[in-house]
Amino acid sequence: MLVLFHRNPGLIDTLDSVARRIGRTGNSIEEDVRGLVNLGVLKTRRIGRSEVLLLDRARDREVLDAIAKHLRNLEGVEKIDNTKF
Repeated sequence: MLVLFHRNPGLIDTLDSVARRIGRTGNSIEEDVRGLVNLGVLKTRRIGRSEVLLLDRARDREVLDAIAKHLRNLEGVEKIDNTKF
């Protein structure tokens, strides 16, 4: 789902439409969407009677940077651990 938003950063669509775009059902992605909304990576907005999803680019960048930093730190720890053997 995030790949869809990364490839289409201006995408604004409903839960069901996002699900269809990735070959799933709305029900099957609800929990994932809720998690991404809680992280702030996705935002919800009301447009007319519909609730839509959109990517918060700034927050997405923050999360990606934090993940990259964490992975670099793990890589450094692994190198240290490997030198002991």
